[in-house]
Amino acid sequence: MDVINFENLPEGKKQVILSAGILCFGRSGYEKTSISEIANEAGISKAAIFYYFGTKHDLFLYLCRYVRNEVDSIFAEGTEDYFDSVALFLQAQFQMVKKHPGMYEFMRLVSECIETEGLDSLVLIRKEYHEKNEHTVLAKVNWNKFNDNYDRATIANLTKWVGNGCLMDFDKTLSLDGIFAEVTRYFTIIKIALYKQEFL
Repeated sequence: MDVINFENLPEGKKQVILSAGILCFGRSGYEKTSISEIANEAGISKAAIFYYFGTKHDLFLYLCRYVRNEVDSIFAEGTEDYFDSVALFLQAQFQMVKKHPGMYEFMRLVSECIETEGLDSLVLIRKEYHEKNEHTVLAKVNWNKFNDNYDRATIANLTKWVGNGCLMDFDKTLSLDGIFAEVTRYFTIIKIALYKQEFL
């Protein structure tokens, strides 16, 4: 995908187009979103979108990589505490949500999107992102803090379900800061249940 014409745009114009794509895909999903919808939201012509990205598929994948890279630039590294590391990573994602309307819905779309025709590349992007997260977020974690009867998959599932549950239950009633406070409150409860006493 050659996006040099897009990359050469002024930063402000690039952000308008990126925000429009994130908002429209997040609002309508991949299949139902049209280039016309994105162009209208960005205040540019449909031909300009095709000129910058080539296809809807390429634009979507560009946005996926953009979001991944932006979160990476905000989140430097984790700590030896699992829950602190996950909370810091979530905080980086929340900063992106604040920056772009529709970002939460877009990230949920990407995480839930199954492999469909023309979107097989998304599977690879998600795999790369997952591996990157594993290395960056959890690289310094001291797993010895956990009670021996809990494996890493169980720990990851518990934190994922709590994080996703808080987002889905509270996203209409709380601010992002309020949601983050709820997530960390539940993380503290799980931490008490899963950590060895000497690490509490």
